[in-house]
Amino acid sequence: MKKINKETKYKLIYSGELALFSIIFLVFSILKFTGVLGHNPTRALIFNWITIFGGTWGIVDFIWAICSKKRQQRISLLDKFLVLPLAIFIITYDLICFIVKPEPVFYSIMLGSAFAYIALIYSFEAVYHFYHPIPGLFDDEEEEEKPINSGKKPEK
Repeated sequence: MKKINKETKYKLIYSGELALFSIIFLVFSILKFTGVLGHNPTRALIFNWITIFGGTWGIVDFIWAICSKKRQQRISLLDKFLVLPLAIFIITYDLICFIVKPEPVFYSIMLGSAFAYIALIYSFEAVYHFYHPIPGLFDDEEEEEKPINSGKKPEK
């Protein structure tokens, strides 16, 4: 049996996690489109408050990634670009829900679409990041290779 090096192992684990998230969001999307996940006004209101802050964070995180050279060395800008349309969509969706209180079908279509988009993002990233891993993926490995004693003389 062929032994896998650490770098390939890290890439497989990370890509596997992304693929698992993709499957989970695809299932949520299908359940929302088919109506299996019903509509509860209280849960919808809680979801709207959580996602309006999450969508705002998505935009702030995008701006932070664009402006910070140090952060750009650890992350993938492609990931931030892919999430930006979702953040704008979610904030718009939340504002519509706060202002109008739409029919339950609206919730199913909009959330099903958002979950499907998230599933597509994660599917793409699972494949893409296997071949082009994010720079921060191997940072822990580099820290392990550094000597533990940081310039101090060994005690006798």
